[in-house]
Amino acid sequence: MNQIVSIKGMTCGGCVKSVEKALSTIEGVQEVSVTLNPPQADLQAAQTVTDQQINKALSAAGDYRVTTTEDNEPKKSAGSCCG
Repeated sequence: MNQIVSIKGMTCGGCVKSVEKALSTIEGVQEVSVTLNPPQADLQAAQTVTDQQINKALSAAGDYRVTTTEDNEPKKSAGSCCG
């Protein structure tokens, strides 16, 4: 099964290698390909890998996580003087 997820927190080639290594440790993952631009991972696995499984592996490698739809939505103002 092919699964593509967006990854937040990668800034360089070293991050890409760390994320690839971390994701390859997830049970059932057979192949991993990670790119910096766009920041995403393409997983080949026997079954669907959950965001929770991915985030657990990513947190062991550094400050990385799966980007969700909420991460891409504009933040609401907390009522500062500028709106």
